[in-house]
Amino acid sequence: MLTKPRVAVRLNAAMNLHLSHLQSMLLFALVISVAFGFLSRRRPLDRVKYIVWSLLLFLLIGISIGWAMYPFSR
Repeated sequence: MLTKPRVAVRLNAAMNLHLSHLQSMLLFALVISVAFGFLSRRRPLDRVKYIVWSLLLFLLIGISIGWAMYPFSR
C-alpha cells in the first residue's frame, strides 16, 4: 500500500499561507523588483535606487489598475 511520507505531510501543513490581494501584490512587487535590480545594475547604489524605483512603480500601477477596475465590479 502506498502512503505519503510524513515529511511531505508536515511541509504541506506548514505551507498554509493565506494572503490578501494587497499582500500578494506587495510580495510580488518586492520579489520582482529585487530580481530586476540585481539583473540590470552593477553598482550597489544603482541597484538600490532601481529596486526602490521599480517597487514604487509596480505598486502605483497595480493600485491604479485596481482603482480603475473597481466601478466595474458591481
